Amino acid sequence: MTNTSWAPARRRGRPPASDSAVTRERILQAAQKVFAESGYEAATFQAIAMEIGLTRPAINNYFHSKSALYGAVARRVSDIVLDAIHTASDAPTLAEQLLTFIRVAIRGECADPSLAGFLVQSAIDVEHLPPGKSEAAALVERFVGAAVAAAAQRGEIRQGTDGLTELLMGLIWGMAFQLCRGDDTRSDDVLDRLGVLLDQGLAAA
Repeated sequence: MTNTSWAPARRRGRPPASDSAVTRERILQAAQKVFAESGYEAATFQAIAMEIGLTRPAINNYFHSKSALYGAVARRVSDIVLDAIHTASDAPTLAEQLLTFIRVAIRGECADPSLAGFLVQSAIDVEHLPPGKSEAAALVERFVGAAVAAAAQRGEIRQGTDGLTELLMGLIWGMAFQLCRGDDTRSDDVLDRLGVLLDQGLAAA
């Protein structure tokens, strides 16, 4: 089990209760897809508007800038990441924590593969994002670092295993890239194989 006192509680939003709220939700979903596919700098309001059949001025009625829209999408994704962190941290081993995180945060959203794509792209774009808008990727890194430290304290892995956190982060981003492609059958097989590799590899570590 990993201590998650550093992780804030998930922000609970209100469900859409009006046509305006439903439209806003549609914009956020379309923006998540476009940001995932194009990255922050290349994404445009026009592309997002075309995704859902709106005009650019219509989107401007809800979000005054691309930075504001990206921030709203990033908060949604961060909420899912936080839920996954709190769930995964209850697993008894490092390998199970990582697999649970992937299943809840990424595979659990398989109906919307753009979430995994947004996470990967946010990690790639981190130096080009507006200030304070890379929370989701930072949360994943903090979770993995805390999980590795807790595993070392439990004696599950050696203390001071150099580079292990970075290695596991690369594995998570690679899995997110694989899963965002939306092949459910292949994704399940890849996750099963990953579980075996993690058990064997971390035991060796």
